[in-house]
Amino acid sequence: MKCPRDGAELRSVDVGGVELDKCHQCDGLWLDHGELKTIRNMDLGEIEETLEERYGNPDVQQGNTDAYMRCPRCGEDGRLMRHHVSYVKPVEVDRCQQCHGIWLDDTELDALLVDKKKMDQEFGSQGVIAFCKALAKRFAG
Repeated sequence: MKCPRDGAELRSVDVGGVELDKCHQCDGLWLDHGELKTIRNMDLGEIEETLEERYGNPDVQQGNTDAYMRCPRCGEDGRLMRHHVSYVKPVEVDRCQQCHGIWLDDTELDALLVDKKKMDQEFGSQGVIAFCKALAKRFAG
């Protein structure tokens, strides 16, 4: 597969048992449909730095792209469109209209993981739990 950002070859990398495709030129990541949800549910942090340490920056075959970013999975049939993914703070990513895979530019995966942790902290706070219990009690009886 080719990087939608710069046309370089994508290489497989492992994140918690999930195989992602990484561009070692621009440090972008391709996630097939459902992989982002799987990774966000793992208790991982700073994945992008870990990938750099583990896989380094191997030589990549240079490429080029056209006017808009195409899905590395669908090719000509899949156009990547900007899409907001977040729980607390919006992170803009590129999603294929066809296969719903997601292209993450450098730092976007870590931003999404931080966002998920903030959401877990907010919704796990005692105030939110007390509010939900009071609400459930009110509607139960």
